[in-house]
Amino acid sequence: MTTRTHPGSRTMVHATMLTLRLAVADLASTQGWTRLLDVAARHPGRSVNDVLLIARQCPDATELATYDQWRARGVHVRRGERGLALLQPPDDTGGAVDVVKVFDITQTNAAPSPRQPTHDLVPVVAALAALAGRAGLTVKLRQGLPAAAHADGDRLDLAANLPISATAGHLVHHLAQRMLPPGPARHVQAAGTAQIIARRFGLQPPDVALPEPRRWAETLHPAAPDQAVVDCAAAIISAADHLTGRLRHALHRAAATAPTPSGPARIPAQRRPDRAAAVTPDAQTADRTALYAANAAAAAFFTAHLPASRAAAAYLRSRGIATAADDEGGWQLGVAPPGGDALLRHLRALGFSARVLLDAGLVAASRLHDGGLYDLFRDRLMFPIHAPDGQIAGFTGRDLSGRSRAKFYNTPATAVFRKSELLHGLAPQLRQHGVPSQFVVVEGPTDAIAAQLAYAGLARDGVTTVTVAPCGTAFTAAQLALLAANAGPDTSLIMSFDADDAGARALDRAYPLAVTWPHGRVLGTGPAACKDIAALLAARGADEALLDLLAAERPLPLLGAERALATAFPEGFHADWPEARVRANRTVAPYLLDAVRHGDVDLLLQSAAAQLGIAPHELSQGVVQHFGATNPFPGPAPHRP
Repeated sequence: MTTRTHPGSRTMVHATMLTLRLAVADLASTQGWTRLLDVAARHPGRSVNDVLLIARQCPDATELATYDQWRARGVHVRRGERGLALLQPPDDTGGAVDVVKVFDITQTNAAPSPRQPTHDLVPVVAALAALAGRAGLTVKLRQGLPAAAHADGDRLDLAANLPISATAGHLVHHLAQRMLPPGPARHVQAAGTAQIIARRFGLQPPDVALPEPRRWAETLHPAAPDQAVVDCAAAIISAADHLTGRLRHALHRAAATAPTPSGPARIPAQRRPDRAAAVTPDAQTADRTALYAANAAAAAFFTAHLPASRAAAAYLRSRGIATAADDEGGWQLGVAPPGGDALLRHLRALGFSARVLLDAGLVAASRLHDGGLYDLFRDRLMFPIHAPDGQIAGFTGRDLSGRSRAKFYNTPATAVFRKSELLHGLAPQLRQHGVPSQFVVVEGPTDAIAAQLAYAGLARDGVTTVTVAPCGTAFTAAQLALLAANAGPDTSLIMSFDADDAGARALDRAYPLAVTWPHGRVLGTGPAACKDIAALLAARGADEALLDLLAAERPLPLLGAERALATAFPEGFHADWPEARVRANRTVAPYLLDAVRHGDVDLLLQSAAAQLGIAPHELSQGVVQHFGATNPFPGPAPHRP
């Protein structure tokens, strides 16, 4: 991979050896191990020493070459750039170890080399399945699996209801186990190989639970755990490169025999930053599979940056949802790093074209720099928004810098993301809970997480709760239909509103839709003493927050009537004014009819009458007179004292 240069000085060799030792020490932590796998994924064919040194000196490097190699390609290294020091072992003549300096493409005047993007994951999975078959592993799609994959001897079942990007990583993991030699390190090596292959081909890495490297290394070789980690890393890199070669060979053979697909025009890579002749996304013709794959790769990129973000950690703590950063919650939170094109460079290195990234809404074209592309999300806490089938359709990003005028920012409309038709948190929780006892609709993504943490206490009583939030829009008919399609006959709908003017307006907008809920009860709730549920959770804790929310639960028509009466009589109700009584009857009437449908007539009459300072039977009689007919309520007439 590198060419021999003049022998380095003894000082330079010793300094590079020290850097290598520090890189090995980094592998003791999960973060260092993950960084090693990420670097190995972007630099196929490199030795383990090269990967360690790159990870220590410049983990974001994408394409490396020596000064002479860049010159041979007609590329110039910018003046003043410092190269990365790599060790070159002695050749067959028995010379000494040399130090060779290499430079990343970002240190030159060149743009990243165009690579073939993985637009369609189906050929990748087909090639993996064929390789698994040759290794004696039968792969089948199966409905109703409780997990993404289930292995039983020589058979591997993949969940048919999940996107292939989510299940293919498990296929790689089991295939790697077949390829690697038996031994105590095979489980760790297979997991690492699967991580690298998933990153190279745009798949979702499998969720394999491993302890910290220092722990499993001590198990493998108690006397020399550092050497055990290095040996394991070397085996992983070798296996990943071998499997990558076989996969690419299979894909090339399949592409040679398949007809050329039609699709959106690709934008060739030019000088960095990437530029496009036509940069308007064409959502109608975009390859949906490619967009989902790009979003999945972006989500993995964001998740990898979450642990290092102090701003994100502080924000999550302030909202009482710090535990949401754990993978167990299924929220897949992440951080978009500050800067102009970190995500762009990462996804281009994985092989995604500029056109796909534009169509996915992950990058945008600058109007000031001749169409150069830049990351759409920068310095934001990222919340993925899932399509009904569980694939990531887009993102909502919360500003962490404090400088953006837009506190929350959504993916623009794409072929797979329309914010009025999706709900944050729905698909992951349905996958975990199935048909819930109740849906809770809140105003934002942080409130959705906070509500899930609070309502989790009801699970002890067998009440399962799925909490969702619209994506920065008012609650829509499409979102209500999405909930209804995933509800049981007795599933209740709870609308939670913030305790401010915006929450009151949200109630006004959501009410006409929510009361048409075709299943269980329709309720409303909200934090009485705090601005929103997240603030309530941060101030009171999960158990106390749940008690407050349960105490505030009331039928939604009752809340609607209270809000309408408060608006109709801002200065108070005067019972002795005939026009005031007429207005009160007209105001309460539609909510009372909604209460009839949901069996909450008595509660609404008592609440509205108490708010007006009159007897319930007076209000009931007045509403009947307003309709100009006999009592419209089914069953016995309201009780009159």
